[in-house]
Amino acid sequence: MSVTEVLAAVLIGGAAWGVWRLIQYPGGWSFAFAAVHQADRQDLAQARNAVSKVRGTARKEVAVAQKRHERAKQAYEERGESAVRELDRLRRTGCGALAEELGKVSLYEHVATFEGQEIPLAGLAVQFEVARSTNTTYIYLRASDGLPELAEFDGSQFPEEDVRRFSVRIEKAVAVEEKFRKQLAEAIEIAEAGLEEARADSADMDTARAELEKVTARHEDSAELRKAVGEREEAFDRWEALTGRRPR
Repeated sequence: MSVTEVLAAVLIGGAAWGVWRLIQYPGGWSFAFAAVHQADRQDLAQARNAVSKVRGTARKEVAVAQKRHERAKQAYEERGESAVRELDRLRRTGCGALAEELGKVSLYEHVATFEGQEIPLAGLAVQFEVARSTNTTYIYLRASDGLPELAEFDGSQFPEEDVRRFSVRIEKAVAVEEKFRKQLAEAIEIAEAGLEEARADSADMDTARAELEKVTARHEDSAELRKAVGEREEAFDRWEALTGRRPR
């Protein structure tokens, strides 16, 4: 920055300070700057500062209470959201991982698929049959609430023992799924109770809200603030009587 720019900045800053001073201490140059009125200016400044101090303290206390309420509210919402996510996770089991495929039948953790159709393992009835005359094996898949699906396996491509073993594996998967579904139902019940508890447990948030309302109300109707404002108005009266101009 050049010397000229520095001088310009100083002049502008000085002019701005002078204007501010005249606004703060209205009535003319002498009242705003002369040493003879220093005590009068000090009286006015002290009255203003007292109000600012009370209001500043109030803002800080309200801000602390507000922050405490925001943290409690955030913690409450996070607990609820976490409980909802856990419940959604339990309810969305999906197909699960692929366990084995044979022909048009695919076995997953929680479903079997046949020609693109998903068949839940829970309640699934599995039946293995052999047609020796045609060298063909079959697996019947009957869902608990649907018609049976017939998967046919040509013996020249799928040996009987492979199909039989696959059929047994599906039956075992059904048994595992039945146990899983029972445990899942219990887990969902616990998660639902956890969600209800998380939504009901608003004590910290309610306490913080009540404290915020209390602090806000106390400062909105503060005897200390009323006293400071009254004393400031008296200082304004004295200044107005002295200068003919009332400060703001």
